[in-house]
Amino acid sequence: MKLLLSILFIALCLSIAKASVPDVSNSYLGAGDPGVSHFPSYLGLKMHIRCYANVTTANQNGPIALFDAGLPFFSTAWVSIIPSVLQNMPAWNISKACFMDRYGYGWSDVSPIPVITQDYVMRLHGSLAVAGLTGKYILVGWSWGSIFVQTFSLTYPKEVVGILTVDGTDSKWGLIPSNQQAVLVYTDVMRGYINMNNMGTLEPLARSGLVYSYYGWLPNELVSSGYTPCSLNASQEVLLDTTNKFLKTALQEYNIMVISSALLNFTYAIKGPNPLKDLPYVNVYSSYDTDPEWTTRQTFMASLSSNSLAVQFTTGHFFVFHNPTAIVSGLTALTNKIATNPAQQWGQGNGFFYN
Repeated sequence: MKLLLSILFIALCLSIAKASVPDVSNSYLGAGDPGVSHFPSYLGLKMHIRCYANVTTANQNGPIALFDAGLPFFSTAWVSIIPSVLQNMPAWNISKACFMDRYGYGWSDVSPIPVITQDYVMRLHGSLAVAGLTGKYILVGWSWGSIFVQTFSLTYPKEVVGILTVDGTDSKWGLIPSNQQAVLVYTDVMRGYINMNNMGTLEPLARSGLVYSYYGWLPNELVSSGYTPCSLNASQEVLLDTTNKFLKTALQEYNIMVISSALLNFTYAIKGPNPLKDLPYVNVYSSYDTDPEWTTRQTFMASLSSNSLAVQFTTGHFFVFHNPTAIVSGLTALTNKIATNPAQQWGQGNGFFYN
């Protein structure tokens, strides 16, 4: 009987995920998912933003937490933490938690040209306004998403009350020759996947476990890590879409990694020490024997603000898969910092190069 119910549940998830595009209203946590999908159109492109509201009445004016995933992932990458986020919203004093699909990923429109992070931040800000998701923000970025977190904070300082980076990409990343070489490798792999998808051979490769997670594939085994069959199926369908929307978007993003991080690094160089001033900041990161400089660069990231906390784990890069509890604990630490030691100097400027 239990096996039959499991089969029926998976079948329901599969049908919901396929039927819900572009609505996706039930494809994250399964039937009864309380989230709401927004599709604001700004400057000719629609963006998908998936939001979950605080169910209490006490925190309706609290900040909105915005989550941006690593490359090449999108909003479904965060499914493992959504139940904990829903549970902790009242204690964290946040009004909503929203998970974004950058252009071309998930259920957002494809951009005809690569969108560097600085332009994406401006477009995201406009999209949030169109969707009515305005107010103060807590920004959460995993991996490449941390470049967004830092750039958004510098661009709209009056609207950001705290940031959390999760094994985040630092501003020096694009200046390192080995990373520039890695971009070329990733690009070649994605071009190969596009050719395979056109021939119909990518799907069997992916389902046999030979397309790895760092290329955006969420395997069924992640159901043991808090992902629902619905979210896994939706993520897989997006990657395997026969228009190659996902794969081409990944190519676009690989092409803007160096310039986006270099521009951010240039901005920090102009601003000098503590460019984020006293903005509450928690940096959760892992250690890597293969890249001893990673810890040094993560320590540098923590020095961006005089009001920061850095916590190291041995989880590896995929916190969302292997240690979602660390992300939740990071959010708890950040919201405690916002409540007890909010910024006094941060947020007094008007824009990207404010002093």
